[in-house]
Amino acid sequence: MRLTVLAFVFATAVAVVTAQGTDDSSRAPRTVWDGVYSIDQAQRGEDAYRAHCTNCHRDDLSGYNSLLLGERFMEKYREASLHLFFDKTKSTMPRNAPGTLSDEMYVDIVSYVLKMNDMPGGAGELKVADLTNVKLVGKEGPRPVPNFSLVQVVGCLVPRGNTWVVTNSTEPVRAALPQPGPEEVVVAENPPSGTATFELLSSAAYTPAKHAGRVVELRGFLIRRPKDSRINVTSLEPVGPECAPAGGQ
Repeated sequence: MRLTVLAFVFATAVAVVTAQGTDDSSRAPRTVWDGVYSIDQAQRGEDAYRAHCTNCHRDDLSGYNSLLLGERFMEKYREASLHLFFDKTKSTMPRNAPGTLSDEMYVDIVSYVLKMNDMPGGAGELKVADLTNVKLVGKEGPRPVPNFSLVQVVGCLVPRGNTWVVTNSTEPVRAALPQPGPEEVVVAENPPSGTATFELLSSAAYTPAKHAGRVVELRGFLIRRPKDSRINVTSLEPVGPECAPAGGQ
């Protein structure tokens, strides 16, 4: 699936660019509560869902412990763009023939799932190009990314005792991939000015000592704890200048 520009906007001037250009990124982001699909599209999505999805997810979307409904659906996909749900649907469904439907049909199914979760329809149809600009959030608005989500942050990599931490970090946002895609170029023009700190788990494979005191983009699984937060690392890439003494804090 073709990736478009990541929906990052950091106060620390983190610029995210892809080799495909930025035509879609100039449009204002929306949420699923802004009427991003049409009722006719959701009807087509229901027809496609019943033809290809009900064997596993049931007629009422209650299969797999209601994976596509209510709180379970929201906790799996909220605070991400609709592209994450679309990509997961395309890569896994239909179960015995994933990726065999057209992109338009997968988007129609996405629209139907939104309708079944009481997210309103609108005048226009949802398009593949819109997916990265539509965020899935609860009706009450954005919330912190759920625990154990795959996330990405940008911060300053420093040693602390026998471990490594990222300090002055941006808040975690959902990551679509465990590692940056080959067409993604992430550049931090200035040291980050966030306030978060994350202890890194399983970081040895990424040779953090080579990047000590540098601005890095970090991806991994978020582990929130009462007194601190950790990230189980899946990617660690230097993306900016020196930001702290290599000796740490």
